[in-house]
Order: sequence, then C-alpha cells, then structure tokens
Amino acid sequence: MKVSDLEYLLRQKLHIPPDLRLRDVAATVRSRPVSPGKAKDIASEPRELMPLLAQMAVDATAGRPFVKWWHYFAAYEEQFALLARQSRDGTLERPLRILEMGVWRGGSLDLWRQYFGPDAVIYGIDIDKVITTLGIDSAEVRVGSQTDEIFLLSVIEEMGGLDIVIDDGSHVSKDVLASLRILFPLLAEGGTYVIEDLHTSYWPAWGGGLRRKGSSIEFLKDLIDGLHQPYFGRSKRSGNVGINRDVLHSIQFYDSVAVLKKRACAEPQPFRGGDHSRPEASI
Repeated sequence: MKVSDLEYLLRQKLHIPPDLRLRDVAATVRSRPVSPGKAKDIASEPRELMPLLAQMAVDATAGRPFVKWWHYFAAYEEQFALLARQSRDGTLERPLRILEMGVWRGGSLDLWRQYFGPDAVIYGIDIDKVITTLGIDSAEVRVGSQTDEIFLLSVIEEMGGLDIVIDDGSHVSKDVLASLRILFPLLAEGGTYVIEDLHTSYWPAWGGGLRRKGSSIEFLKDLIDGLHQPYFGRSKRSGNVGINRDVLHSIQFYDSVAVLKKRACAEPQPFRGGDHSRPEASI
C-alpha cells in the first residue's frame, strides 16, 4: 500500500481535515469537541448577584436574538464596568469606538448600546447580508469579512478610530489571527481587543487541536513569552501579527476568552523598599 493511501485512510478514520498536517495528528486525537446541550437556566440565579451586563441581557427577553456564554458577562463586567459607566454618563473625553465582528441577528449590538450608552460609536460587521435587512438601529452594520483588510480599514476610517474590538466572528484560527494582525495596530493607545469562543482553538474543524501549532490559542500563548522577553534575553519578536511588548501591555485569559490591552509595557525595574543599610539586609 502506498504512503498516500495510508495517509488517506488515517485521515478518514480519524476525521482529519485535509489542511491538517500529519504531524499535528496527535493534537487532533487529543481534541474532542464538547458543547453543553443545555442553555443557562437563570431562574435559580439571584438577580442581585448578576453582573450588570447579565442583568441587561436577561431583561432583553423581547429583543433581537443573540448568544453569549453566561460566564462572559462577568468577564466583560470585570474589564469594562468603569469605562462603560463613564460612557453611559457622558464623562469620557470623547465617545468610545467599538467594533464587534460577527453579530448574527443584532441582539448583541443592542446589548452593547445599552451597556455603553448613547454616545458610543458602535459598529458591527458580518458576512451575512441579512443584517442589513433587520432594521438594526442600535449600531451601524456593514457586510464584509473579518479577514478582508481593505474592508476593515474602510470601516475603521468610518468609525474615526478604534478603542474596543470584540471578535465573535468565524472562530476559525486563521481568521482570528488575520483579524488580530489587521486590527490590533489600529487600536488607540489603551485600547482593548477581546477574542471570544477560544474553545474552538481545540477543535480540528476550526483549525485547532490541543497544542496544535498555528491555532489561535497557541499563538496567544506565545504572546505571553513575548511579554517576558527581558527575562530570557532574546531579541524582541513580534511573531506573524506584529505584536510584542512594545505595544502589548497585558493579556488576560478567561474560559474561552482572551483580553489584550494595547499600550507599551515598561521595562522592568526593581524597587528597593525599606532601609537597605540595616544589618538584616546583608544576612
């Protein structure tokens, strides 16, 4: 039997997509897509313990449909509570500029409008042209791909800049990284880039797999090394999307969510506290 035939049989048996290299087969075997079948039951959830964003989502019972994992609301509240309150109160120096990629039927855009208030500049993009027929008035909607650089640049120019990106698009690793490469440099200083549904990085059909090279989660892990570059002495590397500690202040992970903060990461300097002339300092 030819090697090519063996490869074909192996791919068929293990359901390995054609674009997956055989050296990544181990990652495929280790990865089994699991999605809970039950939606969140909010009946047992005390309202006073819900994050504000979750309360708003629960109250939108007659609104446009959307889907977010329940624990995302707490993550967003942790990241944006103060900023959102200032935006709602109109106490920011200028309006926030927010882009969501992948808006399905527009319900999340309505939610962001309520959360960030009337002054925020909110745009949503999707590849499905139906979004232009739904009468969405809480945000501007544009049809195009999250990997189309010319399209994205035109949207950002129309927005007048960019402060927050929420990637709820295809969740395919190559698309996630393409968008990050295009949009992260366009973020204003102090801006925030959120990537949702990173669990797909472990699923072969989305270009993922446990520890699969080239998946979005593996790239984000590499950024952690980049943040710590001063401690292992190698020259700064920006990888394939042009991000290093000169522009990346922090990266924070939640279950299936990564939050990247854009601003320079200062060179580390130790602080010597107390009196170092005391005898115990030399012990």
